[in-house]
Amino acid sequence: MPHRRGASRQTARLRGASWEIRSFLVASGVIVACFLLVLLYLAQATAVSAAGYEAQRLAAQRDEVRRQNALLAIESARLDSPARVETEAQRLGLVRAATIRVVGPEAVAATR
Repeated sequence: MPHRRGASRQTARLRGASWEIRSFLVASGVIVACFLLVLLYLAQATAVSAAGYEAQRLAAQRDEVRRQNALLAIESARLDSPARVETEAQRLGLVRAATIRVVGPEAVAATR
């Protein structure tokens, strides 16, 4: 009988140890899962923040391009104005033609 008592104590120790190991593994698993969830949250928060900064940068770039486009449209209208073209032509020494001759297609066909 003394032999059995030692065996039951050893079995009780093993059961207690296995419960402690299982508890440790479960606690470790919960801690690792929480850590991974925190990492996932931080990765998503960082991605959202970076996307927000990119959106702001692109909006500022869009506004700058729109401003430049408006300035170019004003410059184009100024350069296309008939008064400016006439002034520039006079500065270059060009004169207005008295008559404008138009050659019809029949005259071109007759010369061939």
